[in-house]
Amino acid sequence: MFTVSMFVRMLDMTIVTVALPAISRDYHVDTVSAGVVVVSYLLGLVIGIPAANWCGDRWGTKQVFVLGLVVFTLTSVACGVAQNLPQLMIFRLFQGLSGGLFGPVVMAMLVRTFPPEERIKASRVMTIPIAAAPLIGSVLGGFIADSLSWRWIFYINLPIGVAATLFAVFFLDDDGVRARNPFDVLGFVYAAGGLTLLMYGLNKSVTEGWTSALVLGCVVGGVVLLGLLVFTELRAAHPLLDLRVFGNHIFRISSGIILMITAFNAAYNFVFPLLYQEVFGRSALRVGIDIGPAAIGAIAGAQVAVKMYHRLGPRRHLLVSLTASFVGLALMALIDVDTQRWLVWLIMLYTGAVSAIAYNAAQTTSFATLTPQQVGVASSLFSTATQTGAALGVSLLSTVLAGLGTTTDGGAPDLSTYQLGFVITSGLAIVALLLTLRVRDSEAAGTLESKPEKESVADANPAP
Repeated sequence: MFTVSMFVRMLDMTIVTVALPAISRDYHVDTVSAGVVVVSYLLGLVIGIPAANWCGDRWGTKQVFVLGLVVFTLTSVACGVAQNLPQLMIFRLFQGLSGGLFGPVVMAMLVRTFPPEERIKASRVMTIPIAAAPLIGSVLGGFIADSLSWRWIFYINLPIGVAATLFAVFFLDDDGVRARNPFDVLGFVYAAGGLTLLMYGLNKSVTEGWTSALVLGCVVGGVVLLGLLVFTELRAAHPLLDLRVFGNHIFRISSGIILMITAFNAAYNFVFPLLYQEVFGRSALRVGIDIGPAAIGAIAGAQVAVKMYHRLGPRRHLLVSLTASFVGLALMALIDVDTQRWLVWLIMLYTGAVSAIAYNAAQTTSFATLTPQQVGVASSLFSTATQTGAALGVSLLSTVLAGLGTTTDGGAPDLSTYQLGFVITSGLAIVALLLTLRVRDSEAAGTLESKPEKESVADANPAP
């Protein structure tokens, strides 16, 4: 249930990108203008995330989860029948909004369902949609756009959404958590407005550049609003986002690590296709096939993570996996047009596996010492960190490529710029490593499997 809902939510973040040329042709606009379809979905996500915790605590996570699935499914159909770009943009906004609501709720339900020592096992299942959705979205989106109509990229959500909704209604239990706190309107305005401006600015920096007044205005405005959010929420009697949860040391550090992991994952997934298409002249299908081993590696790595976590402990687990991630990202900087295809696959497989191993550990430690009442808001903040990290990674690398230039003076593609992009991406893994040095195993002890006590001598040799 959790896997299917998260898979659909993440699939819609990637599948539409491949179909943008077809959408632009159908609506008679350029591809850049059609990009608003992607941006509006992301904005809907960040608007919905801050309210998810309050809604889940007020009406129950099951109810909000079902409502989010229903709205997501209906708006998917609405996107498919949209008659013009403005309609599609509005429907995508509400589709993202519903995804922003049930995403953190899914995380809260997962954490509350599994005891701390079993969460690393649950995390390996949650890694499947995170890893598989981008790959399947790219391939499926291209196939649908070429063979059918782009509208089918939305229609395919209908049977999945209906099945998931029915399953949730009949088989999911309510977690019983309820709160009657008033809705923090000012906190929502600051959170939704700040995140929206910041995400929009980071996304537009890819096409507009950082010198654009629009980008600078959005980023500065977003930072100001988020600053006001911190000021008001720390003083509010019933804050929408109780930022005091960041006072929990392990949650604060783990959230920073998650932000860095999602940033370097998004960064190399952004640079690799550009390198292959712009420098090596490969087809989009070839790119999808060659980046595919990263998803396979991530799924496999998540299974390995369980034993590693309990054997090494959180701190050493993260140190080992993030060091391995740094190596994988650095190896990508050595790829050139003559690199054997099997070696590229091996590098992608390795990098996907070790980054998933790191992600699973950081996700598990994040909620190690939180109370059930704190899990809801923590899930919203965790989702915000992942969204921010992804946007930050893409924005950072697009700035590097734009600033250094991707062609030589003679107009030929400049391989060295892309290689430097991978080097900078590996630097994000170093930042995550530095944060890991502050992880304390004692704080996450509850997430480890308890070892059975050794049989005492008296028990082994009972008195006659």
